[in-house]
Amino acid sequence: MNGSTAKSPLVAIITQCDSSNICRPVYMAEKQYEQWKFIKQNHNGNYYLTNLMRALYDLAACPGGRTHAAIQQKIFGPFIMHYSLAQADRIELIALKVDQSLVSSEQQSSGLYRAVWNPVGKSWATQDSQKHNMDLTHQWKGAHTAAIPGKFDDKEEAGEVIGFHITKAYRAAFSASEVQTQGNHFSLFWMNNDFKDRAHVESIVSFIQQAKLKNTSVRWLVHGEGAGVFVEAVKYLSTQPQAGVLKGTASNLAEQAVYFSNPRGKDCREKQLEALCEKVGLNYVGTKINDFDILFNGDARDKFTDKAISAGGVMGLSGVTGYFGYTALSNGYDAVMAGSSIATTMVIGTSAYVLAKDKATTFGGYARNLPKVVSSALGKGNQQWH
Repeated sequence: MNGSTAKSPLVAIITQCDSSNICRPVYMAEKQYEQWKFIKQNHNGNYYLTNLMRALYDLAACPGGRTHAAIQQKIFGPFIMHYSLAQADRIELIALKVDQSLVSSEQQSSGLYRAVWNPVGKSWATQDSQKHNMDLTHQWKGAHTAAIPGKFDDKEEAGEVIGFHITKAYRAAFSASEVQTQGNHFSLFWMNNDFKDRAHVESIVSFIQQAKLKNTSVRWLVHGEGAGVFVEAVKYLSTQPQAGVLKGTASNLAEQAVYFSNPRGKDCREKQLEALCEKVGLNYVGTKINDFDILFNGDARDKFTDKAISAGGVMGLSGVTGYFGYTALSNGYDAVMAGSSIATTMVIGTSAYVLAKDKATTFGGYARNLPKVVSSALGKGNQQWH
C-alpha cells in the first residue's frame, strides 16, 4: 500500500461525515483508496483491520492548524504509517508498510496466545504460537473466556496460574470440573511484563471492539499490573469519541463481563473499577484484593491504615508510637512511587512492623504475615488468589 501523495490525485478516506469528532480529514493517493475502502467496509470482527481503522481515526482526531514539513510516522504493532502534516487543513497518508523487524520471534514476545487444558498434567498449558484473533466461537457456558495477566516469569506460568484465578472468579457461572476438559482453552494476552507500552492498550481496545462487533459474550479475568493497562483501554473507549465510530463500541458493553484479581495500577481501586465499568456498560463481576499488597494496591493500603489507627486508639498509645508502623510504610510507599529502591523501603517497613508487634496486639496479624507483605512486593505473592 505504498504511494506518494505528491504524484497522485488525492481522495478523502476519513471526513467529518464519519464522526463529529474529526478535526481534519485524512486524504490519500487515489491508487490507495480502493484498498482502504475495503478495510473501512470490512474491518468488523478483524483485529488487524480494526487496528488500521482506529489508527486513521486517531490521526483525524488530532487538533488541526498544525503543519510540519517533515514526513511523520505512527508505529503500531508491525505496521508503520507514514503521513504528512504539510497542509494545515488535512492529513495526507503517504504509505503503510509492514516491518517484520518489529515482530519478535521469541517465544515470550507479547501477543495473544491460547492456554489449553492439559488433562495429563492437569494444568493449563500456554501454546507457543501467537494468534491473530480470539476464537470467540469457543465458549464456556455461553461466553468466551479471556485473560490479561500481570507480572509472571513467563507466559507458561501466567497461563497455568491465571487458569486457577478464572475458575475462582467465575465459580457462579461454572465449576472447575466443567471447564477443565480436553480441548478447552482461554485467550491469554501476554504483555511480557511490559505494562507501559501504549500498543498494549490499543490491542486490548481492539479485542473489546472485536467481541462487540461480533455481538459475542466475553468473560475477562484481569490480573495484577494488567489491570492498569485494561483501565487505560476502557478509558480510551469512554473518552475518545472517535472510538465510537467503530459501530458504537464506546458504550454498551453489557455482553462482556470482567473480574479483577489482585489489581495494580493507576485508578485501580475497587470503587474506581466498578464506576469505570458502569460508565461504559461493561458488566462488573467483582474484585479480589490482595490485602498484603500494601505498596501497590490502594484498597489494601487503606485497610492497613484503618488497622493502624484502630491500634493506636484502642491501646492508648502515643501518637508517635501508635502510628509509627503506618507512617513508615506510608512514607515507604511514597518513596517507591518516586523511584526509590523497593528493597530499601521494605526494610523500613519491616522495622516498623517489628516494633508494632510488641506494642499493639491489633498489629499482630500484620506482623505475623510480614513475609506475605514482602512476597507481594518483591516476590510472587501477588500472583496468588489469596
